[in-house]
Amino acid sequence: MGLKSARFFKEEEKKMIESTIAEVESKTSGEIVAMVVDRSDEYRDIDVLGSVLTAAALAIYPAGLFYTLSERILHRIMPSVSWSAGVPELPHFYFGLCCFIIFAIIFYFPLMWLIRRVPVIKRFFLNDRRKEREIRERALRAFQEHRLDRTRDATGVLFLISLLERKVYVLADHGIYNKISQTALDGFASAVAEGVHDGKAGEALCSAIRAIGIDLAQHFPRKDDDSNELSDKVVTG
Repeated sequence: MGLKSARFFKEEEKKMIESTIAEVESKTSGEIVAMVVDRSDEYRDIDVLGSVLTAAALAIYPAGLFYTLSERILHRIMPSVSWSAGVPELPHFYFGLCCFIIFAIIFYFPLMWLIRRVPVIKRFFLNDRRKEREIRERALRAFQEHRLDRTRDATGVLFLISLLERKVYVLADHGIYNKISQTALDGFASAVAEGVHDGKAGEALCSAIRAIGIDLAQHFPRKDDDSNELSDKVVTG
């Protein structure tokens, strides 16, 4: 399966974003990179947790059905038990428990395959704190991978859109934090997220890039010997 991030923006939107970045960077020494990723983490622990919880929930009904039939089944398995005395309660319990475990194991493996095949299911098992932590860590990795931390004046800015988490994160290098706070950057991220929600991701991203470009031009004006240190193309992964 191809990456959804590669198809998130249409070609005309990518050109519009790249043109906006080039326009903004012509007035500042800041370097802007726009990136879209399918997910910020593989969430292997969620694969296991989601499969276990769902398998357990699905196993309750068939295990309960077998439990109600346990009297008849156990009499066949334990013919020495007197019909008049009936089967003791403890064997009933253990029989039902064994059925539950067996059905849970049976359901676990196809559910694990399904969750890995359809990553969007993981979203139901993720809380906001985990999403925020993972997208921040993904942004930090991307910052290094795409050399945003190596610009001459430490003025790199990353716009990261993570599709699985439905989150946007804006990360800047230490040179920018002297003038622009993370709170302000979070405001740009919220504006892009709202645009994505409204189906206008390309327009919202361009607007946010222009808005931060105003601040960058004010605090980090373009120098005579500035060069385009990083590509303006939209990065996907």
